[in-house]
Amino acid sequence: MQPIMMRIAMLLVVSALIILTSCQNGGGKQVSSQGWEYVNHTSLDAQMPQPGDYIFFHATMRNQDSVYFDSRSQPESPYLQIPVTPNPQRRISPVEDVLAEVAEGDSVTIFIDLDTVQQPPRGFTNEDVMEYDVKVLEVKNEQEYQAFIEQKRAEQAEKAAVVQARAEGVKTLVDETLEKYKNGTLENLIETPSGLKYVIHEQGNGNKPNTGQAIDVQYYGVLAADGTMFDNSFSRGQAIRFPFNSGRVIKGWDEGLGYLTEGAKATFFIPSELGYGAAGSPPAIPANSELVFYVELEKLY
Repeated sequence: MQPIMMRIAMLLVVSALIILTSCQNGGGKQVSSQGWEYVNHTSLDAQMPQPGDYIFFHATMRNQDSVYFDSRSQPESPYLQIPVTPNPQRRISPVEDVLAEVAEGDSVTIFIDLDTVQQPPRGFTNEDVMEYDVKVLEVKNEQEYQAFIEQKRAEQAEKAAVVQARAEGVKTLVDETLEKYKNGTLENLIETPSGLKYVIHEQGNGNKPNTGQAIDVQYYGVLAADGTMFDNSFSRGQAIRFPFNSGRVIKGWDEGLGYLTEGAKATFFIPSELGYGAAGSPPAIPANSELVFYVELEKLY
């Protein structure tokens, strides 16, 4: 079974290039085995891919100087495998066809006549040609590819363990903070005129957010009544991003985050009227629930 990374990478590239017919030769360009025109800007004397090899590359889809897709913006560079046995029933994408004919380190531009495209990508509706720049980063044989996959699996497992440990640490902090809040021993608790209460665990060293400014926030939310966790970002290992004080989140968040500086860590005790009110947010949050949110204002943009 192909790894998820490979399937995603193939989708990014191949789905953009479902071509119905081939192009014609001309202009001194080289032509691939399936008839795709391309220019090899480097023609290096380096390792050539063999059937079964995996080719890692960067790709840019553009209309002359206007770039519409760049794989460098993705967390992983895409890659594809050169089939060991060609399947005559399978349509080969231009990228796959051309990369099978160039060497490791080569940079090529593939020219695709948009008359041959059933549905041109966005931005190319009124154009004649789509240019696809591809840089071959590395060619791996099966053994090298399997070693790469094992390394990725180990890295993902390590990352998952770190994420889990952090989430567990935050849960402990939230449980302890809620217990002190309920028994009246929580120190440095501040109450605002709106009814919001908050405590800052750690001051930040940056600025306070401005209205409309994009911010990244990690959070861990529980019900004040019994400490039931209803949502958190820590177990996902990724903060959420939204414009501050723009009504994208509950009122208690918009107010509370305004008291924090970049890098701060705090817990908000949010009354129902600053949260989800009488409607609640079924099924996780009952009506008229006081909410507790541990938050970290990670970054301002």
